[in-house]
Amino acid sequence: MTDAMDFLRAGAAAFQRGDRAEAERRVVRALALAPGHGEAWNVLGVLAVSAGDAAGGEARFRRASACAPDNPNYPRSQAECLKRQGRPDRAAALLAGAVRRGVLSPDLACDLGNLRLGMRDVAAAAALYRLALVLAPGHARSLNNLAEALGTAERPDASADALARLAVLRGTAAAWGVVGAALLAAWRQDEARIALRRAVVLDPSASEHWANLGFAGLGRHAVVLAEAAFDRALRLSPGMDAARAGLGMLRMLTGRLRDGAADYEARLSLPAFLPSRSYSRPVWDGRVKPGWTLLIHADRGYGDAIQFIRYAPLLRAQGMRVVFHGPEGLLDLFRASDVVDDLSGLDGPPPAHDVHVPIMSLIHRMGTTLDNVPSVVPYLRAPDTAARRWVDRLAGLRGVKAGLVWHGSIAFPYHRQRSPGLEAVLPLTGVPGVTAVLLQVANGRADLERHTPLGPFLDLGTELRDFADTAAAIQALDIVISPCTAVAHLAGALGKPVAVLLDQGAEWRWMHGRTDSPWYPTARLYRQALFGDWTEPVERLRRDLAALNGPLQDQP
Repeated sequence: MTDAMDFLRAGAAAFQRGDRAEAERRVVRALALAPGHGEAWNVLGVLAVSAGDAAGGEARFRRASACAPDNPNYPRSQAECLKRQGRPDRAAALLAGAVRRGVLSPDLACDLGNLRLGMRDVAAAAALYRLALVLAPGHARSLNNLAEALGTAERPDASADALARLAVLRGTAAAWGVVGAALLAAWRQDEARIALRRAVVLDPSASEHWANLGFAGLGRHAVVLAEAAFDRALRLSPGMDAARAGLGMLRMLTGRLRDGAADYEARLSLPAFLPSRSYSRPVWDGRVKPGWTLLIHADRGYGDAIQFIRYAPLLRAQGMRVVFHGPEGLLDLFRASDVVDDLSGLDGPPPAHDVHVPIMSLIHRMGTTLDNVPSVVPYLRAPDTAARRWVDRLAGLRGVKAGLVWHGSIAFPYHRQRSPGLEAVLPLTGVPGVTAVLLQVANGRADLERHTPLGPFLDLGTELRDFADTAAAIQALDIVISPCTAVAHLAGALGKPVAVLLDQGAEWRWMHGRTDSPWYPTARLYRQALFGDWTEPVERLRRDLAALNGPLQDQP
């Protein structure tokens, strides 16, 4: 055996020198003396792979496994050769068989996890990565890949936790920056702030970490921190559009609408804000040209369109023709409200136009400041037929008719932070003299399977077909209660009293620290004092709702 080992060592040395032919001759001599030497077959496999012969390497690694069936590295190498030959299913079966035989290592479990992830079997992949981490709690590759698998499965919290463990192991600015970004995606801004502070201490020159630190501060209305972080990011990378847009949101949050709206235009270069289609005509520069047709097109959510369509009548009054291109669910409402000259759905071509503008850019193009916010309401109204139908439908309800929404669309990750859920707002359904009219559609209706309103209620959620229907129902109510959703904007645009439940880091449009809204004179804002705790704002609103019962009951 000593002679075989000598040949094997000589072969390895020759391979390191780059002399593959000599290496193979030496290893073949070793095998002549010891045919069952697994490591010799392994070296021959490595030689074959280095020469581009994956099939030859696979055969030799198979021989190595037969000679040393307890060595987990040999089936790993064989599986890699099978992958290179385009046979991932066979590679996965091979490694799974090794696991069943008890041939196991963190690397083998991780490799099998990677194969399962490539086959889109996310649950199996995550289980294998966790197995690797049981065998080796600090296995960095498994932590990283587990985070990827959990992210693929839309489990941002678990993904961020895996990345945090990885960052502790690596201790680099890049690793902490990745954790911070993942925590932001999971809307865990307080933890993101801690991770990103570590990142910028380790590498103060990384503008992306400063920008993310700004967003972590913005998400908790930590105004001083956020502004300093965005400023630092922009000093390091003046053309960084994400930081510019973030600074714009912060400025608008704190009432600096003109400067903030100008900065917020940088959002239009970011993937999340790219329009669903392109428009061939020029972008409107803000100059009013009587006789020209301006196309306003939907930017992101329904609420944005409802909030900013208020500018259309102002432009028409100045002589421009204004048309709208947006989601079908808004068309009947906007048509009945006569806010535009023409309109069409996003599935079809836009109306003819000379220039176009994204709807959220109107706040900038119109030079809006706190002193000139167009706040006259109502500027929307429901179709007459629908309005009459819903008045008749709701006429028999007793006491204060309070519309209730508890959950926003899940199209935006922010829904996890802004939506209180039905359980949190149940006290509002048990106020004497108040009938809750449930306006919740789509996401959030599952809450009704677990919780029942405490007092009299009418559930309209399955009957509201579009925003024209919802507007008609709202017009027949006394008050609307909603978190930051399109329904809150709709109630405000209709001039209906609206109580808006806001999380601690509510969007810039609700501004910072205010209980009123310059955009909606009939709105009253109920903000969280502590992040995630809806108890206090719901209790304040419950008391106000109870007090409202008397004056409304006294009306003729």
